[in-house]
Amino acid sequence: MRKRARRMTRGAVLALASLAAPVVAPPAHADVRSISNGFEAADIGTWDRLAGGDGQAGFEIGTGSARYGQGNGWLSATRGWARVGAWASCGRGFRYCTARIYVKPVQDLQFELRVWTPQGRQLISTAPWLTANGTYHLVQVEWTAEEDSNNFVESIIGANGTPRAVRLDDLSVVCAN
Repeated sequence: MRKRARRMTRGAVLALASLAAPVVAPPAHADVRSISNGFEAADIGTWDRLAGGDGQAGFEIGTGSARYGQGNGWLSATRGWARVGAWASCGRGFRYCTARIYVKPVQDLQFELRVWTPQGRQLISTAPWLTANGTYHLVQVEWTAEEDSNNFVESIIGANGTPRAVRLDDLSVVCAN
């Protein structure tokens, strides 16, 4: 009788221990694609520049103003606007995307980061107010891409009588499925 009671007790303890054990599932696997463009060497040729009014957009190499590496971009305007943009394509099936760029304002200003489809439809935009404190600020935006994650990412500033200028560096776009 004692043996039977011990076996039943042992069985009950093992059953309770197995119920108390946490359920561990394998982590979900997502494929990720990453694109970076830091205004370095051949990267400069992939940037599209456009400006209106007195706005200007350009690049600097070896001036010591880059966040990382030797190159960076810049935008300036007093009565107008300026922008630089680059295409980022992760391919089919990569829908959940984040674009990040580092921005160093010369004076406090509103900076805008936008994402467009190839057909010219704006998917998302963020326009944070940045404080000029001598450092690069991270600006990012997240979106759900359409069937093909080929999108145009642009940085833009505008001014209506007050001088505005920023330096830009290290654009990255990461998309997952």
